[in-house]
Amino acid sequence: MPAVASTAAAANDRWSFRQTYNIREQNKTGKKADPTWCISFNFVDLEHKDVFASCGGVRGTVYECRPNGIIKVLQAYCDPNPEEEFFVCKWSTNTTTGAPLLLLAGFTGSIRVVDCNLRKVVWTAQGHGDAINDITVHPTRPSLFVTASRDHSLRLWNLETQVCVCTMVGDGAHTNEVLSVDFHASDGNKLLSAGMDHTVKMWNMQGLSSQIEASFQYDAQTAKRAFHTTTLSCPDFSTHKVHWAYVDCVRWFGDIVLSKSVQNKIFLWEPDCTSAEASSKGYVKCHQEYSLEKAKVWFIRMSLDLKCSLMACGNVTGQVYLWDMHTLTDEPQAVLDRELPISKAPAKSSSGNVTVRQTAVSYDASTILACCEDGTIWRWDSTAALAASDEEASAREEDDESSHASMQGSDDME
Repeated sequence: MPAVASTAAAANDRWSFRQTYNIREQNKTGKKADPTWCISFNFVDLEHKDVFASCGGVRGTVYECRPNGIIKVLQAYCDPNPEEEFFVCKWSTNTTTGAPLLLLAGFTGSIRVVDCNLRKVVWTAQGHGDAINDITVHPTRPSLFVTASRDHSLRLWNLETQVCVCTMVGDGAHTNEVLSVDFHASDGNKLLSAGMDHTVKMWNMQGLSSQIEASFQYDAQTAKRAFHTTTLSCPDFSTHKVHWAYVDCVRWFGDIVLSKSVQNKIFLWEPDCTSAEASSKGYVKCHQEYSLEKAKVWFIRMSLDLKCSLMACGNVTGQVYLWDMHTLTDEPQAVLDRELPISKAPAKSSSGNVTVRQTAVSYDASTILACCEDGTIWRWDSTAALAASDEEASAREEDDESSHASMQGSDDME
């Protein structure tokens, strides 16, 4: 039987998870895969809410979470450039056809846009001078997305017209690699970024509204010149007072901020706006610290479910910590361990020291995924969800048996 995760609140079924599946990705040669750097559910189109993507090396793979803990491979994309190594995968959608679009980017600084219905790359966006570490998609206009790069800049792109709308770089911008970026869940004018310069920045794109609308009107076939990309260099707020080292993950939590560095801590905070001086000096009000163990390496990213009720983050030993975001407690509600043998591999324990690079939480927080440095993907499901799935399956079987018996009775009568 699969092991049940140890919990701090065993009586609460919500925090009781069972490891149900694992898979090791392989590259084109069939050898052990490269590290899997990113994993992402499709929250852009909830019709595909059980579909997720992962990336590592030259490969991006699309999966589906099936009932009863099964993971099914749907598609795989291999980049033709052998120098590529994908660090990030995110979802968008074609606003005309409704097709799901997978955005892949990494070492080369190019962005591949894969149409999952057509099963091909429909646009390769280029402009960054170095690797891309993260992508975020606009919450209400999925044609817009922002990339965070090793070249110290952020770029806003328009998928629909295939142009770069704006570059966020300059005196007030980042002075080192930008590692993480996140759009506000309901206000597409608000953007967070964080990086190797130890800072977290809040950007307001409201002043770009005319530029954004112009990008939607642009037609490369009829235009006499290339689209003019503007520059935004001054964020609304910037602070280095939360973290003393690289900030490798930043996420909105409502209107306040979750940020993580290499301190075995995740901080929940907001800018101190009690005075103009406090804001200009980057003072913050810290609401909560979330503690985890053995995560003092960078490029380990946390994730939240769609309603921001559960946060998950891994560490260097293959564990995943879960926190209840509805209660202000720093202790995790559960710690998930890797304990099953790896699928399609020799039956051996895989609970060694393997770094979890990123987690993904399903829309309803019933499934937790983790991608790891050894090229593996792990799945845990809540015991309550598994029980409900078993009951539904039993009910279907009973209905089938009842229907079959009824048909047999009719045959006897004849």
